[in-house]
Amino acid sequence: MERYLALITGTVGTGISFLVDGLGEAIVVLLVMMALDFLSGLMRAAYERKMNSRIGFNGLIRKSYYLLLLGSVYLIGTVVDGIGYAGDGLTIALIVMEFVSITENGTKLNLPIPEPVKRLLMIVNKETTGEKEGVKK
Repeated sequence: MERYLALITGTVGTGISFLVDGLGEAIVVLLVMMALDFLSGLMRAAYERKMNSRIGFNGLIRKSYYLLLLGSVYLIGTVVDGIGYAGDGLTIALIVMEFVSITENGTKLNLPIPEPVKRLLMIVNKETTGEKEGVKK
């Protein structure tokens, strides 16, 4: 489900970027969302008393890779005709995934989360863990 969410939001983001001739602010929003996700992850780890520098470092490595991938897509878009807005689509998809992660961390902190967002997270969680009606794949 998480992959489909990224695919759909990336495609919609690419279309919107094409229509408005680029989304320059999207990179800034992504960087802020990444920082917020990292901070919410630290809060969750402290709350659950599971602080682990290795896990935090791996999170930073993953986020760094996403930025390298994003930069690569933007660079390829400068030389390949027709995919100039693909970087914006990827940026939107990454923003959505960071938002899902921030919200998931909030639920683990027992913070009030709106019911529609909780249901979305349950669906994403079931699809990514492979659980169907209490049975793991």
